[in-house]
Amino acid sequence: MLKNMFGNSSRAILIPALAVFLLMSGPAQSQKARYEQPPTFSPAQVLPPELQSSPYHSIDGRVTNDGFINTYQMKTKFGDYTVESTDLLKIRVHEITAAAQLAEKSGTGTMLKAAGQTAMKPLKTGKDLVTKPGRTVKNTFKGVGRMFGRIGAGMNKTDSQGESTIGSLTGAGTAKRKLAYKFGVDPYTKFEPLRHQLASLSAASAVGGTATGVGFAFVTGGAGVAISVGSTSESLRATLRDNTAAELEEIGRGQLAGMNVNRSSVNAFYISEWLTPAEKAILLDALNRLGGVGNRGDFIRRAVKATSHKEAFLVLRRAQMTAAYHERISPVSSIVAPGGVPMARTGGGLIGVFPIDYLSWTKAFAGTVSSVNRGRKRLDGSPKVEMLITGTASKRAVANLKKNGWRLKQRAGAQIGG
Repeated sequence: MLKNMFGNSSRAILIPALAVFLLMSGPAQSQKARYEQPPTFSPAQVLPPELQSSPYHSIDGRVTNDGFINTYQMKTKFGDYTVESTDLLKIRVHEITAAAQLAEKSGTGTMLKAAGQTAMKPLKTGKDLVTKPGRTVKNTFKGVGRMFGRIGAGMNKTDSQGESTIGSLTGAGTAKRKLAYKFGVDPYTKFEPLRHQLASLSAASAVGGTATGVGFAFVTGGAGVAISVGSTSESLRATLRDNTAAELEEIGRGQLAGMNVNRSSVNAFYISEWLTPAEKAILLDALNRLGGVGNRGDFIRRAVKATSHKEAFLVLRRAQMTAAYHERISPVSSIVAPGGVPMARTGGGLIGVFPIDYLSWTKAFAGTVSSVNRGRKRLDGSPKVEMLITGTASKRAVANLKKNGWRLKQRAGAQIGG
């Protein structure tokens, strides 16, 4: 995870720290004392009440930390889940609420009843052909044209996570995207409780045609909360609702070509299964918000190198946060990587924005800071470094960053989309 969050290889991280270790005299114990072991917390120490528990979940046991990210144990009626990072926990809490309420709603029979009442609705088209033939034929042609367009896009897609051709034809894919839109969730979520409920109810909705419009006012949480922790615009949500995964890929490939991202990286990005089709679209939305910022395609290359959803999700969050910094605080001119660590170049220096829950002065992080300091000296003007994190840092981390000439801003989530 450290490699993909900060962009350094483990070798690059360890060499500076190892050199310091060999050069300094003194007992081994004093060397160890220079660094911190990541702490553990109780849920109440690090989470607001609404994330600690709800009618549908609870966070149990100790919260562990790896020096950067917290890991939570989430209990639900559907099972127990390990959730890595507070940002992802916010999404999972919203998703489990949606899954539980969908299960309750479908359990009452409301969804299936609505589907049954409207199952014969397509037969009305026959009457319309007699009374309003011009309008009906025109509308039908539009629908058929869009359908074949979707089949064409589906045949060319490389991402295997989207709707099947059959799903597109039956309407189940459309129904699932509409359900997800109403809940503000990812239609392609990998969170099993919600994935199952969306699949089941979208199948019923495809039969009836209107079940996706029945009784969803009860859903709690703001629109877009579960799709993304950061701000998700209404236009993006509508894009996710109205386009299949294959169409999202087609749109995204065009956008990435305009950013001069090489074709091999684009292909690898869409083949990768660590981010869902919706998350990939959200990442591209963040890059589009950066406008003409130089080297913004670096986020795509780093997402491709991810070896887990956690690592790819951190790349996504950094892209969102960088875009928010660009829009809200100070314009970004380019993305640079002193010492292999991606940062934003601004008029005021180098800005590193990170979705960090709790930062400790570990041996690995100390090595990363040293690498960045060496790298920035090779940049024009040897720019100053400011680090913004969504969480907090230990006193030792704060003191050592200051010694190394870094400014640190804690709890910056409100400013950078946390």
